[in-house]
Amino acid sequence: MLLDLLTKWFVFNKFEDVGRLVIIPGFLGIICSENEGIVFGIAQGNNNLFIIFSFAAIAIISWFYRSFNKSGLSVSIAFGIILSGAIGNLWDRAFHHHVRDFIDVHLGDMYHWPTFNVADSFICIGVGMILCKTVFNKDQRKTD
Repeated sequence: MLLDLLTKWFVFNKFEDVGRLVIIPGFLGIICSENEGIVFGIAQGNNNLFIIFSFAAIAIISWFYRSFNKSGLSVSIAFGIILSGAIGNLWDRAFHHHVRDFIDVHLGDMYHWPTFNVADSFICIGVGMILCKTVFNKDQRKTD
């Protein structure tokens, strides 16, 4: 969570007035963006509702964690980084009234991914880890 908050603080303090900063031409840049909606900017302007959803998501993630077989360290790490991402974005909603996004990925002029942040990356990586663990380990779920 601290990595997410520190990167947002650094980027928004150093690059907010720069516009788009190219890191790798045709692929990666930094642009300060304020997302008042959810994924891909959907449903802008419902910040209070999204704060409630964020708390509910954190509770659901915690419940799922309790139901998983935690015999391996990877499950705990995966849920930890998912929770870190969820809390990082919740922090933004509570204290900035939007989520601060800044990672700008594109493939030349053909494809442009919506701007995201470290918390979003953590959530995706953690979910991917859980999916891999679940798909490749059929005994992952507790039976009791």
